[in-house]
Amino acid sequence: MIKMKYFFLLLVAFFITGCVSPIPLHEQAPDTNYNVTKKVLISVNDQRKRVKEGKPEDFIGVAHATFGIPVDWHVSQVLATEEGDKEKKLADFLEHRILHGLQKQGWNVEAVKVTSGASDSEIMTLLADNQADKLMQLNINEWYFSINLNWVSAFNFDTDTLVKIYEVNDGQILEKQIAGRDVIEEKGDESPQNNVLRAYREQLVEIFSDPEVKSKLTD
Repeated sequence: MIKMKYFFLLLVAFFITGCVSPIPLHEQAPDTNYNVTKKVLISVNDQRKRVKEGKPEDFIGVAHATFGIPVDWHVSQVLATEEGDKEKKLADFLEHRILHGLQKQGWNVEAVKVTSGASDSEIMTLLADNQADKLMQLNINEWYFSINLNWVSAFNFDTDTLVKIYEVNDGQILEKQIAGRDVIEEKGDESPQNNVLRAYREQLVEIFSDPEVKSKLTD
């Protein structure tokens, strides 16, 4: 029984990585075509219905392996490429990539924990305490993929993020929902791991490239 379990884990690992090295951190992190000079706080909150219904906070999607049987995938199994990743929840994983990408560009950003139900006054206090100009809150309502490991094709990646931006002097200045389904064409020379990591990066780029988001961050 132990040998069968060990064999299964090796098989899953082979499917995930495909014996291809994971892309480096800078290729997982979003970049933008603009910079923000004033300090911005970043908060990523997990509001997924699947999590509220019982899935763990490191759940990321479903893979169909042998006989098409769906298997839950988690951050530690699929996305962990850096030290500390195995202990990260999805929100922490995304937050880390966002900060890495923006800091590399020269942004003055810092991660904070803000609940989705925080009041304007609480957020204003947080901004003042951290000597920050703005806070960008990403409430993740959906962040889910379903992938078939039996052949190279395409997989669906569903996302729904409520973006809120607050300014120290004016309170909330933006609330915008960014949602959709991306069909990710898999590359035969890439692993499922890298295909997912690149899809994550592109979605984060889409959020930061949104004209209204850009306008409010750079005002």
